[in-house]
Amino acid sequence: MAWLKRNDKGYPLTKKGELMHRKVAEKKRGRPLRDHEVVHHQDGDKTNFRKDNLSVMSRSFHSRLHSKKKSSW
Repeated sequence: MAWLKRNDKGYPLTKKGELMHRKVAEKKRGRPLRDHEVVHHQDGDKTNFRKDNLSVMSRSFHSRLHSKKKSSW
């Protein structure tokens, strides 16, 4: 994979400075993401922005999902 600029949290950015995973998810959905929607990396790798690795969900569901994962560790 080619080198990509990342933000301070390690997420790859587009040339315009937008979050790559959000842009890929928007293209997959065919619309801009809504304010309450977040993109979840199914494999946990924030640098993997392949469309089959991304799921769009509400911010609250995403928080619950990560809370469940942490409690099972």
